[in-house]
Amino acid sequence: MKISFVWAEDEAGWIGKNGQLPWHLPVDLKHFKTVTDHHPIVMGARTFASIGRPLPNRPNIVVSHHPVAVDQVITVTNIEDLMNLIFKRYADQEEVCIIGGAGLFAQMVAHVNCLHRTIVMGNHHGDVKMIPIDYHQWQLTKKTPVYNSKTGALNCYFEEWVLDKK
Repeated sequence: MKISFVWAEDEAGWIGKNGQLPWHLPVDLKHFKTVTDHHPIVMGARTFASIGRPLPNRPNIVVSHHPVAVDQVITVTNIEDLMNLIFKRYADQEEVCIIGGAGLFAQMVAHVNCLHRTIVMGNHHGDVKMIPIDYHQWQLTKKTPVYNSKTGALNCYFEEWVLDKK
């Protein structure tokens, strides 16, 4: 089973600003939906609050010390309970997607074996950066540039990385 990080960061590493993405890039939102659709998604409480609702077509799991009283949301209180849930309830899944935020990424970095990273061009000046990842331990398997259809400018790259099994 793949346990993946799915996120977007700008060239300076920013992933959030005031509880939201620091940019509006519809092509990345479409890519996020494509990558996560029909896979369990895991997020922290602040990420869930920023989305504001369960995302359709996928189990929504929130890691929080406070239960999320929303239908279609499973709450776990810690990483051990999360890992037990993943391997008991979702063992038949091809992929489980960790979608943020930074605190959850930091707690889960030792458990992931796939990265779906979008690099948004520019510095969008946020207040939350992505955790450091040692890319020497990973192998880039796919890098797709995405250009603005009107201007031809490079909007972003979609990357996929797998843990290097050296």
